[in-house]
Amino acid sequence: MKNKGLTKFLTAIGVVAVIALVVGAILTSVVYENVLKPQDFSANGALPSGDGTGYYRHCYNELTDEEKAVYNVVVANIYDMPEKIEIPALGSGDLNKIFTAISYDNPDLFCIGTKCSVYREGLKSYFEPTYIMPLEEFKKQSDEASKVANTILMGTKAYTSIYEKELYVHDYIVNHCSYSDPNTNPNANSIYGCLVEGKAGCEGYARAFQYLMNMLNIDNRLVTGESAEDGVNYTGHMWNYVVLDGEGYFVDTTWDDPKGTNQVLRHTYFNVTTNDVLVKRKSINQVIPFTTATKYNYFVYESAYFTTGAGEQFSNGIDASINNAIQRGYKCAELKFPDSATLQQAKSTMFDQGVVYTAFKDAGLIQDLSGSKVYYSIDDKMNVICLFF
Repeated sequence: MKNKGLTKFLTAIGVVAVIALVVGAILTSVVYENVLKPQDFSANGALPSGDGTGYYRHCYNELTDEEKAVYNVVVANIYDMPEKIEIPALGSGDLNKIFTAISYDNPDLFCIGTKCSVYREGLKSYFEPTYIMPLEEFKKQSDEASKVANTILMGTKAYTSIYEKELYVHDYIVNHCSYSDPNTNPNANSIYGCLVEGKAGCEGYARAFQYLMNMLNIDNRLVTGESAEDGVNYTGHMWNYVVLDGEGYFVDTTWDDPKGTNQVLRHTYFNVTTNDVLVKRKSINQVIPFTTATKYNYFVYESAYFTTGAGEQFSNGIDASINNAIQRGYKCAELKFPDSATLQQAKSTMFDQGVVYTAFKDAGLIQDLSGSKVYYSIDDKMNVICLFF
């Protein structure tokens, strides 16, 4: 029992837009009898972060020194799921900011709930989390997720470039996971849901991508904000930000895994700029440098970005894009254009002038030009055409 002099402060991951908006339900705390002994706080330095450590703790670096001290002690001990953890006194520090940082920096810490509290007993302060599963289940799920992750990492060893390794992870997640509503799936927001069960919400997709990027030593972080695929109905969303050769890019594995018809792997949101990512988003909650890099954008890297939709160069580009997609085992070829006018010009060249039918025949996708059909989709916001095989 806590004494009568106890002072308690509660918080939830309200800043964690996706959890707050998607989960909705209040999670029940699981009580454990093992309580950690007081720590020598002065001996707790910064936790590992960066290349080779398995973590990129960007949220930690945005905390005050007082908040970092609490973060360090909590993360150093919480994987054992104690009932409470003694922490340095939290004076002017922001508990919600600390809790969010712990959640966002550590994708493998999926046992914690969406609420926590800090309280004082006499001169001592304690951090009291909530958990959504028993310790035994957490260890079991962690082990299973780790085994899948190691299998994926073995697959990346066939490649030497960071682009190809990142692309392999992106494609694996999209091909092996389908969207699942976090309101009905208790594991939808975790790496376990995405990697092991193959069912996840946007948070599960993003955390799994973060987890694997960490293991590949690719600098990255989670990103949250409000987004709307239809450009109207905005809701909380989570995706990723990566740094390749010193330049930043946004990645959205959830939106590259279309729902409904034509459920085919896409790359519309693979390594895009700030301007591109804001086409269907009205906010980014994290402070991230404005990025204009295109070197590792899917369309630029794969020579599938066209500044003209006519002429021999464009026709040859269609052939190359189709053959490249076939060699990679994709079910569609994706072409991107700088604006709507160029996209419409390309559509006319491909279909009105019959260029795409010739390209499909040359690639062995159709037998003859008479009566054959080529199915496609257009994202007129991102100026992308997908040609389905």
